[in-house]
Amino acid sequence: MFTQLTDSAKAFLFYAVVFGLTLTVSLLAPLLGDATPAVHMLTPFLAVLLMLMVVTRDGSSRTGWGSLGVQHLGLRSWPLALLTPLLVLIVAFGLVWSTGVARIVAPPGASLTRIVVGSIVGILVSSPLTLSEELGFRGYLLPRLMQLGTRRALLLSGLLHGIWHLPLLLLTPYYHNDGNRLIVVSLFLLTLTVSGVFYGYLRLTSGSIWPSTLAHSAFDTFWTFFTQFTVASSPLALEYLARASGILTLIGTAPVAAWLVSRLRQRRGSLALQVASGSESCDRPVTA
Repeated sequence: MFTQLTDSAKAFLFYAVVFGLTLTVSLLAPLLGDATPAVHMLTPFLAVLLMLMVVTRDGSSRTGWGSLGVQHLGLRSWPLALLTPLLVLIVAFGLVWSTGVARIVAPPGASLTRIVVGSIVGILVSSPLTLSEELGFRGYLLPRLMQLGTRRALLLSGLLHGIWHLPLLLLTPYYHNDGNRLIVVSLFLLTLTVSGVFYGYLRLTSGSIWPSTLAHSAFDTFWTFFTQFTVASSPLALEYLARASGILTLIGTAPVAAWLVSRLRQRRGSLALQVASGSESCDRPVTA
């Protein structure tokens, strides 16, 4: 339909489509019920399909699909993708447990084997939904923002990812429905912006969407396990401090993001050309 669009135009249209889709899903929450969050998470994948197959027709070529970073696994980045969320959450929840806001209590039947197996299963189960988000915001959107510069592209992709959640957060009872809306939204947008640097770094340096998908799934899964071991004296305080967008989670993630940005600055070449120019360049990992 529109075969000569600039990257900026593609980024704008993609975001208009994906935000419109999640707004529609959120408004339909009374009909969708508990399925609302899952349907919401699928909207980035649907938006990518619409862009590639209907709006730009880029999906008619191998290059169009290759630009999403789906063609290789990026295995070298998997350890970083798994360990970083775990370490951030250990710091965040460790501080919460030490302050007395909450205490660590092992649930019945808990064992190291069950935790490891449960983590693996949780990551595998959540990966299809997190893949949808990562395909949209790191697979499609991020490369088309790279003309703004690497740092700006990483921060903006994270911020836009956070804003995309707002209809679900503000219009439905299914997502972060505790606490003062102003505080929750502010922390949420800050944390998603910073987290976007980490996910985007994995995407750029591996040339693959799979490490960021793994990291996203790992963070969600590990957070679920930490909350199962946590009994809060004040659930509201726990929301502000150690939820996925809590203050301590933000504090733990921000130094990691700053370090990764500094590593990217040390590169001599341009990431923008390699990531945005299609499947051949996207298939090659970018060394930081």
